[in-house]
Amino acid sequence: MMAPFVAQAQLNLETCQEKAKANYPLIKQYELISKAEEYTISNAGKAYLPQISANAIVGYIIKGLPSPVPAVQESKDKVQFIGIAQINQTLWDGGATQAQKEMVKVANDAEEAGIDIAFHDLQKRVNQLYFGILLLDEQSRQANLLIENLNRNLGAVKVSNENGVAFSSDVDEVKVEILKAGQRISDITYARQGYARMLAIMIGEPQDTNLQLARPLVADSPVAAEINRPELNLYRNQLLMVDAELAMKKVGNMPKVGLLGAGVMIQPGFQFGLEKIQSLAIAGLSVSWNTRSVYQASNNNQLAQIQRDRIASQQETFLFNTSLQLAQQHTEIEKQKDILMKDREIVALRGNIRKAYEVKYQNGMSTMNDLLRATSNESEAQASQALHEIQLLSSMSEYENTSGN
Repeated sequence: MMAPFVAQAQLNLETCQEKAKANYPLIKQYELISKAEEYTISNAGKAYLPQISANAIVGYIIKGLPSPVPAVQESKDKVQFIGIAQINQTLWDGGATQAQKEMVKVANDAEEAGIDIAFHDLQKRVNQLYFGILLLDEQSRQANLLIENLNRNLGAVKVSNENGVAFSSDVDEVKVEILKAGQRISDITYARQGYARMLAIMIGEPQDTNLQLARPLVADSPVAAEINRPELNLYRNQLLMVDAELAMKKVGNMPKVGLLGAGVMIQPGFQFGLEKIQSLAIAGLSVSWNTRSVYQASNNNQLAQIQRDRIASQQETFLFNTSLQLAQQHTEIEKQKDILMKDREIVALRGNIRKAYEVKYQNGMSTMNDLLRATSNESEAQASQALHEIQLLSSMSEYENTSGN
């Protein structure tokens, strides 16, 4: 892991990643998914509440039907009212409610895993901007160091020219190099402003082009870590989703048991001999069983296994490709560390050469072009070292991002 160097008024990499996640509009989906899950599960739990239905019929009897039973007398009223009410109370639904709740939970977990993948990609974008700014800052610092060296040479050349030892063209040559370095700083400054604005928008900070970032310290080479990417969580939830869907289908194989109550009110009623029937009520135990899904059970099991195998194959492919990517990145990190060690030696040698040419020029043993070339070579070596340092930091962060740790 990389340990950030925290300085006052500076943002470190972890803080930028957290701020970007909190500021990303997709973060609102977590709360919406949670609320939807709560309401959906609540609705599923209401399956055990009594179900009541009621119907009312008011009609005008044009002509009554002849009754085969002499005792039943046709009502003389032409307006007839019939009210029917029914209540059903589920005692056991075969596990349908629990299966539905489990499916809702797994589906929401899978949706959240998809959002986690989007945030993982967001973190990668933040890293690119972050290290891009650090690289531009280092390039600007190296350009300013070059200008300092050139200004020191310019002062020495002016003194030599005033004493008649150096040519006036030597002064102009140094001034040209200073102006070229200034142009480079201008390019870097405007590029940094663009990067800083983009990063500020992503992390929800004021668009301050002077955004200061802490530079992570170079740690040891990353050790092989277990892959912990959000994609794996998505695969796990997809497998659970297959099981939940199969459970829902198996519920159809189970009978449903409940209580049934019904009542009928007839106004003005029917005359049965001496009795006039105006209401009727029944109650009992209801059992229903649809055997159609039983015939499909074997095929459903086979289809579920095919889905599991497909998901497992996708996960295996993802892990294989990610492992290859990590191995490549680890090799690249080792190479960059080796190059960086040589960079430090080159910078030290280039500095010695530049100092030697300064002495030679002061003693008339070399030309200004020789001195400027030595100064430029030292600056290029320093810039190369700075580039490789930032690349190493970026590569180590990318390795962590790829492994998901």
